[in-house]
Amino acid sequence: MTWVYVVLIVLIYVGIAVGRVPWLRMNRAGIALVGAAALVVLGALTEEQAIHAIDMETLLLLGAMMVINVNLRLSGFFGGVAAFTVRWARTPKLLLAGIIVASGVLSAVFLNDPVCLMFTPVVVELALRLKRDPIPYLVGLGAAANVGSVATLTGNPQNIVIGQASGIPYVTFLAYLGPVALVGLAICWGVIVLAYPSEFRGRLPDISLPAPVRPS
Repeated sequence: MTWVYVVLIVLIYVGIAVGRVPWLRMNRAGIALVGAAALVVLGALTEEQAIHAIDMETLLLLGAMMVINVNLRLSGFFGGVAAFTVRWARTPKLLLAGIIVASGVLSAVFLNDPVCLMFTPVVVELALRLKRDPIPYLVGLGAAANVGSVATLTGNPQNIVIGQASGIPYVTFLAYLGPVALVGLAICWGVIVLAYPSEFRGRLPDISLPAPVRPS
C-alpha cells in the first residue's frame, strides 16, 4: 500500500498548489482536511498518530495572532499605516518601498497571512485613489510579507513550529534572520521596479485619505 500513500500525498499537494478540485467546491483547507482524513482511513496513520501530529500550541498562537490582527484592523491601524505612507511617499518608487517595508515589518511582528488579508484592501484602495495599477503594489505586499516573516519566530507558521520545537530565544532568532529579511526586502523592491518599469515613472498626485472608521 505504500505506493497508494505516495500517490495520494502527491495528489493532495497538487490540489493544494492548484487551489481547487474540478467539480468540487473545495478550497486548499478543504483539500488538506479531506486528504488527511483519507490517509487515516487508508491506514497510513493511526488515529492516535494523527492526533499527536496536531500541534495545538502552534494553532493556539496562530489563532491569537489573528485575533490581534482583526482588532488592529477594527481600530484603524492599517488605514493609519496607509495614510502615513501616502504622506511620506512622493513617487511610485517610494510608495512601493513604503508598502514593502510596512508589510515586511508587520508580518515579522504580527504573522504574514493575516497582514496580507488585512492590508490588501487598503493597498488596492490606495492605488486606485492615486490612479496607479494596484498589481505591482500587491505583488510587493505579498512578496514582502513572505520575506519579512522570515525575521522572527512569530512571522509565519513554519517559524512558530521551529520555535516551539527548538526553544530558540526570540531575540536570537531575530539577530540571525533579521538581516537576511532586510536584504530580501531590498531585492523585492528592485525586482518589482525592474518588472514594471512603466508604473514607476513620474510623481504621485496629492490626495487625502478618509479618517479610519472605528467601530461604535
